[in-house]
Amino acid sequence: MRDFVLFFEEKEGTSAMMRWADRLDGVDVLHHTNGRGWEPLEPFLLGYDLKQHEIERLLTLVFAKPRDGETLQKAYAEKRSDRELVPLGEHRSVGFKMRWKPPRVLHVGTNFIDLPVNRLFKSRRRQRYLEAMVRILQEHDVQPMLAVRQNVFAWALSKYHGDGQGGKGHLQFKLASGELDREDIPKVRVDLKRFGRLVEQCRRKHDAKRAFVQTLNAHGLSVKPLLYEDFLEDKTRFFEGFLTCLGHTVDRSALKRAFEADIDLKRVHKGPLSEYVENHAALEREFGSAFEPWSSAVLTP
Repeated sequence: MRDFVLFFEEKEGTSAMMRWADRLDGVDVLHHTNGRGWEPLEPFLLGYDLKQHEIERLLTLVFAKPRDGETLQKAYAEKRSDRELVPLGEHRSVGFKMRWKPPRVLHVGTNFIDLPVNRLFKSRRRQRYLEAMVRILQEHDVQPMLAVRQNVFAWALSKYHGDGQGGKGHLQFKLASGELDREDIPKVRVDLKRFGRLVEQCRRKHDAKRAFVQTLNAHGLSVKPLLYEDFLEDKTRFFEGFLTCLGHTVDRSALKRAFEADIDLKRVHKGPLSEYVENHAALEREFGSAFEPWSSAVLTP
């Protein structure tokens, strides 16, 4: 059974995917013991002073076998002494989600200094990060996965809607906690020009994702795309493919039982567009066909 890492961007359904995956027999998803911290190796949790050698050490400790949970906890505590990681099983597939993002070479907390210095070393940071990630994934036979949301229109709308008022935010967490009811989310009037720029940005991200797959393939790593639309359509079939990719024998009845209880997340946009967008007709007419098709199968060069 192989371990895995899911590379992702915002609004691709990965929070729900990983919470469901953590309920599967034979799978442990790394997160904090308080039920939060589902992106445990992200700089916003570990600190933006995270160094290349620190992320390499943490990754190696997560995937090395036999697993050394005590050493992993100590290494994690060096960055976050107020958080603990859930224990990881020895004979289970272990994984988590993270962004493909090279650490900074300098962080003093002042953008006036940090931004230009890190831009100056951008190519070097990317190359060093790529080499380290390829080495670690290959050494420990880790399956790289990539979150993909093909419906660019819906993806852009999720990004645009954000906090429910056209700003950045994550309504699904507020809905799940009961802090907010779906009926309380006000309608937004979408700025078509701004939304158009967001659609193009999402298309460019798809180009970058395809380039990412080709790069890892060229280094001998086959990437498994996890399609958000497949996840919504049929969780059982989606996770059958997920488990098979990791070398598990799938028990469909056990898999279905794992989905009987709910998770603490709710979809924000379930109803028709008219329920949360004022100028829904114009928006759908101009951008509703935006879609970037992928295959859920492993892509090859």
